[in-house]
Amino acid sequence: MDADQSLQIIQDRYDFIFKEKQLDSVKSILENKDCFIVLPTGYGKSRIYFHLPELFEMTTTKKSSILVISPLQALMLDQMKKLQDMGITATVVGECQKDKGVADRISAGDYSIVFHPLRLHSCQVYGEEVLQVDISTLLGAEFRQEYSMLDKLRSVFPEKTPFVALTATATKEMKFEIMKKLNMEQDRTDTIWMLPERPNLTYIVKKTTKQMTDLQWILNDIKVNEERLKKTIVYCRNISSCAALYEYFFYELSESADDVHSRRIAMFHRSTAEANKVHVMSEFPKLDSKVCIVFATIAFGMGVDIADVEQIIHWGAPRGLEQFTQESGRAGRDGRHALSVVYYSSFDISKGRCKESVADFCKKVKCCKEILSDYFSLDNKPHRSITKTCNCCSFCKANCECGCCDRLDFIDNIASTQQQYKLQDEDADLHRHISDNESILLKENLLDFHSILEDEDAPGCTYISTTQQSMKLFVMRLIFTVKKT
Repeated sequence: MDADQSLQIIQDRYDFIFKEKQLDSVKSILENKDCFIVLPTGYGKSRIYFHLPELFEMTTTKKSSILVISPLQALMLDQMKKLQDMGITATVVGECQKDKGVADRISAGDYSIVFHPLRLHSCQVYGEEVLQVDISTLLGAEFRQEYSMLDKLRSVFPEKTPFVALTATATKEMKFEIMKKLNMEQDRTDTIWMLPERPNLTYIVKKTTKQMTDLQWILNDIKVNEERLKKTIVYCRNISSCAALYEYFFYELSESADDVHSRRIAMFHRSTAEANKVHVMSEFPKLDSKVCIVFATIAFGMGVDIADVEQIIHWGAPRGLEQFTQESGRAGRDGRHALSVVYYSSFDISKGRCKESVADFCKKVKCCKEILSDYFSLDNKPHRSITKTCNCCSFCKANCECGCCDRLDFIDNIASTQQQYKLQDEDADLHRHISDNESILLKENLLDFHSILEDEDAPGCTYISTTQQSMKLFVMRLIFTVKKT
């Protein structure tokens, strides 16, 4: 049976239609080619390997298994459940697998798809006809060390076994690095890719001192539209910022301290209690979810597929455009208009705090979508956003002259006023009169220093907790005692 016939049978059997790039990818793999695949978040990369065992069996009459290398246990378990619900046999290898007999069943070919977290020192190869598929988002120094040794699997698989790398974002440099580490040869590797273009997503980039009141518009939305709340994920650079925002919203909304299931807000990071993680992952995806806002770190990432998220907020500049694009791409997956807002400070984009590309993005030298398209282009052609309009980003809005487009002023007019502290009389003799310009400069510098103390992973920040808290309070006191002449 040829590939086209097999693909039609699969589409009829599972009642779906392959998208163009999914189809291109599957056909290349069926030709035993290595594939480097870059498709946006929400496009359906997992569909590419879900049906490969059946397709190989129909086209070659040989039974095959797929080995899927994935870095996250939660993602593997979620994918395994989806496959089992579809009637496709799948299992997972690793610490979460308690069945001691699973290795024998894998060797016997009882599973179509085998998920593995890749611990090479304990990795076993089961059988000979296995396709290795890697769905990690980072390969190399930034991620697990074992991933830099994936090419060693070539020596234990049959010579023509296709290797497939799937990711949502990649630059030309990343592509070169990944292909090198997977030992992919240029002449037998097909590259299938799309720009991370999100036509329904508006990007807002705003420089700020990152005061809690910057997010007052979200609080107002919760209070006014209680029955029609917009699902929002607020990504923070670290756990301390995540916890601080959660606490601020918790008290502003008078949330229940006793019943986590009645709260409209939630928090998700690597140290979140397992019971709370389970609650977020089970409740937030629901169309009628009680939880409308999740304050999260990068831990709330890979595998998060929630169709009706309308707003992604980055509280602090992301460290890389790869991370930003994947996180912001979790908004608007249902096709409705969605919003991506970045609040950044001078400190966030200082040298060593983020990649240079992020600093350029925040400074908005041109359309945000064009910056992303140029950055992620895998060819040498300039790419103009296909959805460039007055409302595609804050840069285009600021430079719009049509005078009749929808307005985004609600973002620019967000109150950023600081809480005012009344000075005690005994402090009067401590005042030093300074000029308006000196006041502005001093205040900005103090706020940037305060953000260093807030950042748990700031370079050189070695204060013990009590001293750090005292220093933060002292700096805040300085900030609010800076007075104009």
